[in-house]
Amino acid sequence: MDLNLNGKVALVAGGARGCGLAIARELAAEGVRVVLTGRQAAMVDEAVRAITEAGGEARGVVAEMDDEAGSNRMVEAARSAFGEIDILVFNPPAPTLESGFDNIGLADYDDSHRKFTMALVYLLRAVVPAMKEKRWGRVINVSSIVKTPHLHIPMYHQNTRVGSVAITKTLSYEFASYGITANSIAPGAFHSALADDYLNKHGIGEDAIAMGTPMKRAGRPDEMAGLVAFLCSDRASYISGETIRVDGGASVSLF
Repeated sequence: MDLNLNGKVALVAGGARGCGLAIARELAAEGVRVVLTGRQAAMVDEAVRAITEAGGEARGVVAEMDDEAGSNRMVEAARSAFGEIDILVFNPPAPTLESGFDNIGLADYDDSHRKFTMALVYLLRAVVPAMKEKRWGRVINVSSIVKTPHLHIPMYHQNTRVGSVAITKTLSYEFASYGITANSIAPGAFHSALADDYLNKHGIGEDAIAMGTPMKRAGRPDEMAGLVAFLCSDRASYISGETIRVDGGASVSLF
């Protein structure tokens, strides 16, 4: 299937490892010129190297996305390298996985709001004007299983990051006439560096994740990347404002 993405420009904010890197690689394989970002220079350089060695075009930027200056630096780097951005993939940094309402401080909520809500706002303000002028754009917000809040484990990042999903939904409505689509991805358990770090920290075996999913396994990053590439294509030009679960059927609600 030709996704007709050749020559498009994508900013994958948080694309240096795990699912973010898989998305960057998938888009690059479709001919998209990719700028990926991360917080560690060595990781960013290795990600860019992997894409370019596979024949793709990629640049890397080391920056924090939870302040406006860092977000603007990412966008300007993409413009300098390839021109205006057609595709924005927002894959925010790993949260501090503190849980329990009594254990979460007010500063944690402020931090979560910056990382998962305001960071998206900063990037959108920088890229949407050019998308409107081109009358074409794609926004992908990589969130979490936000339709089912963590009631039994109230981790603050899960119960505050829904703001980014609401913003994405609003964007899809307000700018639909400009040919801009905006969708959120709600991933379940995936094999990634973040997941491995969490499992190792808490002494949880992979079998525990497998038992919690109907498929008895965690997802592979490329399985999310394929969906993102499709949503960025003209084949998905009538899909917008959705929050799409990618969890192997683990969610029990109908929609």
